[in-house]
Parts: sequence; structure tokens; C-alpha cells
Amino acid sequence: MLLQKMKNLFLLLMVLLCILLGSQVWLKLPEFLNYDLEKDNVANKKEIPETNIWNVVKPLKSIIKYKDNYTVLYTDEYNFWNKTVSILTEGLKSYSEGNISYTDSVVFPTQYLKLDFPTNMPIKIFTKHMGINNESLVDNINNIKNIIIDLDKRNTIYIYNGVDTYKFENDTINTESINTTIENLDFNKHTKYSIDEKIGEDKINIPLPLEEYALNPVFVQSELDVFDTEEINKIAKNYFKNNYEYVRKSVELNGNRVYMYRTEKVLKIQAEGLLDFYNSMIDLEKSQDVYDSLMSALVFIEDFLGFPKDGYLSNIEIIQYEGTYGYRFTFSYKILNRPIMFSKVRENAALEIDVIGDGVVSYKRFIRNIDESQRDEMKDIQVLPAIEVINKNLQNEETSQEELKPLKKEMIKDISNVYLGYFDLSRISKEQVLRVVWVVEIGNRSYIFNAIRGSLIEEW
Repeated sequence: MLLQKMKNLFLLLMVLLCILLGSQVWLKLPEFLNYDLEKDNVANKKEIPETNIWNVVKPLKSIIKYKDNYTVLYTDEYNFWNKTVSILTEGLKSYSEGNISYTDSVVFPTQYLKLDFPTNMPIKIFTKHMGINNESLVDNINNIKNIIIDLDKRNTIYIYNGVDTYKFENDTINTESINTTIENLDFNKHTKYSIDEKIGEDKINIPLPLEEYALNPVFVQSELDVFDTEEINKIAKNYFKNNYEYVRKSVELNGNRVYMYRTEKVLKIQAEGLLDFYNSMIDLEKSQDVYDSLMSALVFIEDFLGFPKDGYLSNIEIIQYEGTYGYRFTFSYKILNRPIMFSKVRENAALEIDVIGDGVVSYKRFIRNIDESQRDEMKDIQVLPAIEVINKNLQNEETSQEELKPLKKEMIKDISNVYLGYFDLSRISKEQVLRVVWVVEIGNRSYIFNAIRGSLIEEW
């Protein structure tokens, strides 16, 4: 009798075990029966990324005006940013409403180093990482668009938040190291700029770069090869973790590889190398501020192919998912020390990640690296001067309706930035080249011109 009872109990346990395991594929059981296989896929906000945040949140360029010299650097070869972080920390620590002056305009000292971020960076990212707890500072300044180091006064910096300029001046600020570096800098090694250029009687209010040559075209390869099954499966196993055995796998006619778990968690790697994660299995009850969300994003990125070389945070948006607010972080990168411009027609970005609550909902990645096998095919070729490209695209009395000339005479005075970059059509597997372009920024618009022919490619 005892033996029979033990057999029955054993059979009952086996049935329950089968039901439990089967439920992971077919059913969503009540919480008390459902083993939490998804918990490994939620970014833990207590995790600290290995990536140095100041290698992610960093200026796109440094502008130097010193004596009769002017240049713009798109690299940090002189370590200006790391030196500025220390100076900025001391400045922010000293903030109080009574000892800070501000004005509703951009302020430029006679000589300066200006560090430009690609977008308004929430100041909370800086204060929280620096361990500064000052709500008045966060509420009043809110964002950092650029930082200006006064090269005449060794104890003064300015912060521009996109609207107002705040002046920090006190004895805790010491810019001596930056001043010394700039005093010894050989400006002849860097791009020269022309000041006070005119088109007709209209003055261009910014210095124009006088670059004459650039590498073109630049042959590239997507970092992901969809036909490398072993590597793709490795990425999928890392993403789904314990759920991987229950994932449905398929290969579409166009070569895309799709991995799906319960239709709620999807990984797609497209033929041209775009990696796309989607996960609706997150805890919407929790929430994080922009700093903690960025930390979660970086931890996630490190787990999936790592942070891209020469990458940087280029945009932050507040988003909403099923009533819960979060953040979309967009990252870009440089090739050959020039910014990559992605075609807006295909709505692509180098890296885009959505963090809602304490988890990552969406992760898209499309990085391309220089194809070293074709390095010898890439040559420095002459580009049209920036002033000639602007002139060529300026509407005049002789402009016909068939001609595409996007610039108007009254726009000349509003040109705020001109630089050489590389244009990526993106998401076209046969288009494995980047083309050199002149980027002209006017107000909130950007005009992308072919730097060889001068013709308009896109307008944003």
C-alpha cells in the first residue's frame, strides 16, 4: 500500500512538472506558479557600466579662439574634455543662486575654448555622476548645450543651456592646465578658417573651414554579418538567456533572421546588418530618472556588442510606453574623425535604445566599420570650397523652377555651422560606401551637400 502511494505521488509530481514546463511555451501561468525566466533580461539599475560615462556624454567638437588663431577640433587629442570635467565639477559644486550671474544670450570672452555638445544634455546626468545634490542648480540651469572656458581669466567658465548663459567665477575654478595646452598648441597642424566671408553684400557670421581634401569614398562593412550563423546565435542566446530553448527561429526570404519568444520578445537581425531588439516584458511599475536610465542603457549596450568606437550620445528624448514615461537615447559615432550623417529618408541611427521603467524596451544598432581590405582604394580627393558650395546653392534672379537651390539670400546671416562629414545612406546592403559632404546648419535646419559636386543630397 505504501509503495502504491509513493508511485501515485511520484506520478502526480511528474504531471505537475510537465504542466509547469509546458506552460513556459504555451501558457502564462499565475505569478505564484510562473518561474521568472525574464528577470535576467531586465537591466538592473544598480549595475554600473564599465564604460566611462565621459566617453559617452562628451562634446562633438572643441572651438578654440586664441590671439589671432581660430580652429575647430573634432577629436580630443589634447585631453580638453577630461580637464574640463574636473573644472566643471568644481564650478557646479560652488553653485548658489546668489553668486551666479546669467544673461539671456550667448557670451563669448575675447579668447576662449568652447565645447559643443550635439544636443542639450540634462544637467542631472552631470550632477548625479559628480555626486552633487543641488535641486536649485538642476531646476534653474536644466541643460548644458556648451561650456565656454575663459582663456583670459583663469577662474571663469560659462555654461549655455540653449537659452541662457550662466557665469561661474570663483577661486575653486582653475583653468590653468587648459590655458597652458592652448598656449603651446601648433595651430598650423589644424584646419584653418576664414573669418568675415561675404556673399555679395551679405556677411557670413561664422568662420568657414578652408579644408581642401578629404578621403572619398570611404568603403565600409556592417559590423554584423547575418550569414555568420554562429555569431548571430551567440547574440540571440545572450539576449534570451534561459528562454532561448523556447524561442521560435525563422529566416525570411530577404535573409532577415528572426528570433521570437511569446510574441512579446523579439530579436531581428536584418540582412544589411541592422540589429533590432524588442521586449514588452518589463516592469512598468518602476521608474528611473534620466541618469539611471542612461546607466541601464549603457549596461545593456555593453552586453550586446559593446559601446561603438568613437561613439557619443547625440540625442535624448522623453518617450511614453503604455502610460509610463522613459527615455530614448540615440548615439552616433565618427569615422576618420568626422561625424557620420545618417539619411533621414530611411529613419536610421547608429544606435538607438529605449528605456522604460527599469528595463530596455527597444534596442536598434547599425554600425559600419572601415573595410580594411579596400583601404588602398580610398584616396584623398579635392573638395569644393565651402563658400563655393553655399554660393552654388543660393537662389537668385536667374534660378529656374527646375533647379534645386535651397538657400535664400536672407538665410546667409543665419548660418550657424559649416563642416565636413560623411554621409551614410544606410540600410542598403549594396551601398557599402560613405560619401564626403558639406553640412550647412541654418537655424534648426541642416542642408547636406555633396562635397565633390556641390549638389543638395538631403535637407533636414
